[in-house]
Amino acid sequence: MSQKLENSPGQDFLTMLARFPADSFESRFSGNSTRQGLGLALDRNELTLLFDTAFCVDLCNLAINGSERYGGETKSEQEARRRKLELDFMTARDIFYASPGWQTLTPEEQATVEQTFLTVLVADDKLAC
Repeated sequence: MSQKLENSPGQDFLTMLARFPADSFESRFSGNSTRQGLGLALDRNELTLLFDTAFCVDLCNLAINGSERYGGETKSEQEARRRKLELDFMTARDIFYASPGWQTLTPEEQATVEQTFLTVLVADDKLAC
């Protein structure tokens, strides 16, 4: 990743998130971002955009695949909510993609960020036949 200042506002943001419990979204986001050098490559605003987008991805994954932690099976009556979450994700992703920090990342760095934070997956048992 390209380097900015060592104690950059982006890295300070990730350090703050790292203080959350280890099993929290915030802590996982911080760890993954720090390992990829994003605290130095992106500013605080860009990391906030990525954080918001990644959170939307988590909500989409839960809505599509269900979760025992969040009530188990997905229900057809939740379709409107799932669609809204998908639209929220796509909007947040487009805003993040427009950020200067995203555009300065190399294609390889962008691919790693997309794989880590911006992928909505549908479990095999949730695919329509």
